[in-house]
Amino acid sequence: MTRKTLIVITLATTVPALAAVYYFVDPAAAVWVPKCPFRLLTGLDCPACGTQRALHSVLHGAWAEALEFNPFAVVSLPYLALVAYTTVRPPGKKNALRYVQHPATVHIYLAAIVAWWILRNTPLWP
Repeated sequence: MTRKTLIVITLATTVPALAAVYYFVDPAAAVWVPKCPFRLLTGLDCPACGTQRALHSVLHGAWAEALEFNPFAVVSLPYLALVAYTTVRPPGKKNALRYVQHPATVHIYLAAIVAWWILRNTPLWP
């Protein structure tokens, strides 16, 4: 089994399974859903804080509510979908890969995560 086949199988099984879990389980109400260790230790939000609740809201079509939980995660969904697609893309579809997984694009995305992390923990963020 090739690495690409393993990635495709993993994505094809885990993404729908996680979507089903987040559709049926409200992370805000379930006590067994993992909590953010960074927030528990520091009292500050990490870049991903609110992502579970945002995904639950997105899966229910409540986009405004999802944006309140973690706007960066919601805005990142198209980029992350493109990363997944270009990772398992059909042969011959290399144009998008050049841009989506280009080191500069990845570095910009990582810098945006750090900027979001800082911004959401400042008094400027509501």
